[in-house]
Amino acid sequence: MEAILYIGISQAFFAGLLIAMKKPRIMANQVLAAWFFLICIEMIIVLVNSNLVSLYSIKVLPFTYGPLMFLYAKIMTTENPRFNYQYLWHFLPFLVFFMVSIIFLNKPVMEGTKGFLVTDRFISLRIIYGFSFFVSITAYSIATFVVIHRHQKNLKSMISYSSAKVTLKWLIGLSVTFYLSYILVFIFGAIDILINFMPFDPFEISFIGLTIFAFLYGFFGFYQPSVFMEIAPHRGLIPGEQSPASGKYSRSGLKQKDAEQIKNRILSYMETEKPYLDRELTINDMAVELNIPRHFITEVINQDLGKNFFSLINEYRVEEVKERLRNPRFKNLTILAIAYDSGFNSKSAFNTIFKDLTGNTPSQYMKTL
Repeated sequence: MEAILYIGISQAFFAGLLIAMKKPRIMANQVLAAWFFLICIEMIIVLVNSNLVSLYSIKVLPFTYGPLMFLYAKIMTTENPRFNYQYLWHFLPFLVFFMVSIIFLNKPVMEGTKGFLVTDRFISLRIIYGFSFFVSITAYSIATFVVIHRHQKNLKSMISYSSAKVTLKWLIGLSVTFYLSYILVFIFGAIDILINFMPFDPFEISFIGLTIFAFLYGFFGFYQPSVFMEIAPHRGLIPGEQSPASGKYSRSGLKQKDAEQIKNRILSYMETEKPYLDRELTINDMAVELNIPRHFITEVINQDLGKNFFSLINEYRVEEVKERLRNPRFKNLTILAIAYDSGFNSKSAFNTIFKDLTGNTPSQYMKTL
């Protein structure tokens, strides 16, 4: 276990250092770096506890893991994020148990799972600690999943393509695995408390998991750009621009006559300029080209056309593919080549969207021609 701790300490420290120094420096990366440094500190404390002197009897730093994972996801999926002092409330359980650990610094409050249910003056504290930690990990894992899922849904009003750098699918995978790893720790811990046959402290499993996660989160986190900089890296917004209206347009100030004009301009733009041929088209691009605030475009597409930006653009792309498949000029091209030329950026996205809109796979559609 000491070897794993040394590896974990090195991995977490250097991952945190690389993420913290990465440019451009965004708030999400600072949160992720803080998580790595806390993992590093936790493992150092475990080493000191086992080899030198007891620093605390209650492991409190894990209470920061869930909040930091959640805040990383929340800040990464927020356009123009700013520090909010309300974020500090997420660390209240950590602060409470930290104060408790200071008060009972030299007391045998908790020594792994040994004597967890022994009837002494600390049994209530141990049960509250175990229950609180389980609730913390569960609640923040669910909250992280909800934040990313909502982000992926909102993306369809902003971009016309699918990219791992903006959908954050890797973060969902790691957060689910992170939670399941701790569930494994809880199960082994419960078995050891009730039967007492484990040859090791089940909590040590978490250090193996954290070492692996420090590597994976460090790798993906280092190569993860700011989501909204990825969507519009060099494109400014037009004057008067603001964030989309979150689906509520009653106060947008857009009159029906103006909405009709904007709708006609959008449809004319799609037919004449064919912007959908751009594989990375965003609503920012359309807003700049038409000189219309983005939230007005979003409102008109949602309310007047009954779609979102993603579905609107990809409907035109599918029609472009169908037209080219029928055209003898393109008979020397493969279906996939035609799909790429029509604006799709991946084979999987093309196949999925084409079947959703036509009811047939591209190959099946070809047989009907």
